[in-house]
Amino acid sequence: MDIFKMFNKNACSLGGGGSLKWTWADYYKNKETLEADGTKVVLVDMIGQPVTGSVPISNELFDGRYPDGTYFVLYCHSGGSSGFLQKQLTPQLPKYNFVNMMGGIGAYRPSEMFK
Repeated sequence: MDIFKMFNKNACSLGGGGSLKWTWADYYKNKETLEADGTKVVLVDMIGQPVTGSVPISNELFDGRYPDGTYFVLYCHSGGSSGFLQKQLTPQLPKYNFVNMMGGIGAYRPSEMFK
């Protein structure tokens, strides 16, 4: 599987969001809760605009290095392409959970999230 053939990092997809969506505030809250229970949460940068704690998207992310049940939280520019990719990956990799970051990087406001 070549992950880079599944989306265009420079386009906002009209394919829209996937079924499981989080806001940035949800991400930080859910990450803390899930990781306290031993579940891995990976924030995936699809567009080359890294935020603290994110990893760039790559084919290697899904090669088995992360345990079953891992949450991959995908973000792009607006949430459209990440939602489109989420819809494609979910049935192909059912051992993982894929989350679409609503609003993408455009909704990232760290000064408001950590008050």
